[in-house]
Amino acid sequence: MREIRWKRAMRAPVAVAVGLAAFLAAGACAAAQSPHDIWMISTRRAPWSNPVGGEDRIVYWHLDAEKHWEQTDLEALLATDDPAVPTCVYIHGNRTTRGGAVREGWSVSQKLKREAPDRPLRFVIWAWPADRIRGIRQDVQVKAYRSDVQAYYLAYLLGRMNPDVRVSLMGYSFGARTITGALHLLAGGRFAGRTLPEGMAPVERTPVRAVLVAAAMSAYWLWPGGANGLALSRADRVLVTRNRYDPVLQYYPRMYGRGGPHALGYTGPARASQLGEQGEKLEILPVERYVGSNHALQSYLQSTPVRSLLAWYAFLEPPAEEADASKGETPKAEAPEAEG
Repeated sequence: MREIRWKRAMRAPVAVAVGLAAFLAAGACAAAQSPHDIWMISTRRAPWSNPVGGEDRIVYWHLDAEKHWEQTDLEALLATDDPAVPTCVYIHGNRTTRGGAVREGWSVSQKLKREAPDRPLRFVIWAWPADRIRGIRQDVQVKAYRSDVQAYYLAYLLGRMNPDVRVSLMGYSFGARTITGALHLLAGGRFAGRTLPEGMAPVERTPVRAVLVAAAMSAYWLWPGGANGLALSRADRVLVTRNRYDPVLQYYPRMYGRGGPHALGYTGPARASQLGEQGEKLEILPVERYVGSNHALQSYLQSTPVRSLLAWYAFLEPPAEEADASKGETPKAEAPEAEG
């Protein structure tokens, strides 16, 4: 596990753009020219409680060449699987309408593509039922449960995709727990009382990369034996932002009542030493200096160094330290403090 030191990391943006372009260069056409560039998967009509058997209620859309949304299906999406073109799935957080999900996902896709404007990228906006409901505590409790259910649907999608397709997952707030839950399920684990049907998860697949932004999930979930303790085994690299000034995540323990756990995005992984070798896949990105007392996604995206590093760890191949080492610019990192 590594914690990025900003003094060295700030030297990375130029290398980020070069390395990212090298990774995405495998395709032949620019993303802006592809009619299947932007997709949306909506689970807003799918069962919110018991997802097993509800996969047929998921709705698929793609943005055509004239920027009109056209409803389609899973088979059409799978038909565009291409190991030469990376796929990024973005999952929004709480209190987001369907229209808000589209706007937010579009914003993320455009900012990421600017890191390599002439390279192909299949970007998927994941829209789940996160509209605001009355009562703050009830709202977050219901959405936490729903985002855990989303993990099953996301695992279902990943299980159907060509295992050679390179996938990165970016989740904001509650969207982060959907990602680690899905990876845990793909590794054969049980999450929120559910497992994947036998044969759904491919035995072999290209490891997934993940970016967890302001993660609204418990800091100990990635431990061995934790709620998502198998997630890292299905990941190549996972970037976790940490903001101890986040005014929303500081109240995360109250969702569980007195003495609840801290949020991963607030403290970073708790008791990091217990992660063992799997912990080496984690990168902890302190963002207090650049995001400050803020939980909004735009605060992350508007910061150039943060945005560049998010793109780097979401899409870069080969690993960042190998690309930087060739230039003598390896970002130094250290083990984060162990949190209770």
